[in-house]
Amino acid sequence: MEFQIVLGIIFGTITGIIPGIHPNLVATLLSTANFMNPTIIIFSTAITHTFLNTIPSIHLSSPDPESALALHPSQEYSQQGRAHEAVLLTLLGSVASLALFMTFVPLLYDIIKPVYTSINKSIPFLLLLTAIFLILHQKNKKIALVIFVASGILGYFSLNSELDNSLLPLFTGLFGIPSLLINSDKNTAKQKITEPKINKKSLKTVLSSLFFGSFFSFLPSVGAAQAAAVQSTVSKNKSKGDFLILTGCLNTVNILFSVIMLSELNKARNGAVAVIKDLGSVNLAELKSLFYISLMITLPGVILCIAISRAFIRIRNKISTKILSQGTIVFLILITFIMTKFSGILILVIATVIGYLPYKLNTTKTTLMGSLMIPTLIFYFTLMF
Repeated sequence: MEFQIVLGIIFGTITGIIPGIHPNLVATLLSTANFMNPTIIIFSTAITHTFLNTIPSIHLSSPDPESALALHPSQEYSQQGRAHEAVLLTLLGSVASLALFMTFVPLLYDIIKPVYTSINKSIPFLLLLTAIFLILHQKNKKIALVIFVASGILGYFSLNSELDNSLLPLFTGLFGIPSLLINSDKNTAKQKITEPKINKKSLKTVLSSLFFGSFFSFLPSVGAAQAAAVQSTVSKNKSKGDFLILTGCLNTVNILFSVIMLSELNKARNGAVAVIKDLGSVNLAELKSLFYISLMITLPGVILCIAISRAFIRIRNKISTKILSQGTIVFLILITFIMTKFSGILILVIATVIGYLPYKLNTTKTTLMGSLMIPTLIFYFTLMF
């Protein structure tokens, strides 16, 4: 088992720090490979990924779906030379939520079935209310609605295309490239090693994230990024640091709660967990053992995250931000082309145009989450009617 855990940590490190490479891809490849205990490798990859996947978001403005909305707060830290501190805040959220989650596992196993049974038929309406909530909390609601719908239409066509990695061009265009273009001339501050300051409100953020993360895990297409946006709005907590902690919390809780959903409801909430489900050879005892594995991964995950973030700082301080941003854009376009060909490039271009709108029209990037929410709503309401 130790070998599988180490292998998962290695794979999770690779997916965490390389933009465009996701644990779902590794999980799919492992499902066809001849490995013993592929479930352990897949899960270890997914957990390690949650510790590290904010590094490219923060240092390179290159997000994946789970950390997409952490970009704006982290960019403010980066412009002040405190990018490493932003990474530590998300790492703190991941570790704290993992430790706290373990204390609630018995309770979650007891309540998940009755809760799911009571809200199952209401899921599409809860998802619709979440979308309305996100739009109504924008300054310019009409513009927010237009961007939300535009990103939703693109998301619908992208997710229903024949592309195997449709989220790559979609999220790279909506969140990554516009941010790189706009902030390439701003993030010129020399990066320093600074430590975050934690207060009681930050600890409350971790506790409340367990509730929000668990609740929104019932809703398809509502991941860590959307849950973070809703939670920060509901709590009226405008602290950028707490938002980064929250992003880390929900990122990790999403994976852990997916394991409970698989074991109790036989539903896969996460792509990597879906592959575990498809393997079909995992019993309840093995699923529960994954929680202990996540604790074993914590220390090496923390060490790797800190060390790699420091390495990114050395690179950033030696290379101009503009060159680094341009290089990242070229890399993202190249990865998109390799994995999705010309169809993906077309989606990337359109998504980049839409992703540029929130910056110019004075609204937040949460409106871009229509790219996932609208396709899911169409799917549910098509089934109903």
